[in-house]
Amino acid sequence: MENTVKQTGILEKTGVFNEDLTKRYELTMIYSGIKGKKILVVGLNPASDNIQLVDMTTNYLTNNLLLMGYSEITVWNLYADICTKLKPSQVTDNNDNFDYLQELLTRGYDAILVSYGNTYLGNKSVEQQKMRLLECIYPYAKKVYELIDKKKAYERLRNIHVLFAGQRFSGEWKFRKYIFPAEIIGKR
Repeated sequence: MENTVKQTGILEKTGVFNEDLTKRYELTMIYSGIKGKKILVVGLNPASDNIQLVDMTTNYLTNNLLLMGYSEITVWNLYADICTKLKPSQVTDNNDNFDYLQELLTRGYDAILVSYGNTYLGNKSVEQQKMRLLECIYPYAKKVYELIDKKKAYERLRNIHVLFAGQRFSGEWKFRKYIFPAEIIGKR
């Protein structure tokens, strides 16, 4: 056929799990064929040990972040435990997950997106893990962001989850500098 253009792109997905596949420490998606930026996305918990599944969160991440120039997307979650409904009181040890985060932070991401949503507000265990995360990423504060929509309809919200952003303002994503709490800033 005349006057046609062929485009080929391959999305490579890599998951890093513990031996019994009950915890996922990393999900990285690399879109070959595009020279772009690298981003670390912080979620709440993984829902599956099957990297072949393309759930809505992963779909929204790739569709929106690729448009923003990110060709390598790594997802790390506040909790590594694979489950559809997180029960923070049942998580006995999250240290291995945070050890893995330290490894990830050495990879030189262009941006870190805090996107774990607003569930479990007031839950002491979750709030403790969030503070632990913020302490870890504070040295990278200049490149830590959260999601907002271009029209700023959801401007009052903080830590917007990728799924919420994808359902409410897909294709209209924008980053806003993350504002760290005073107790994190005061420790430095």
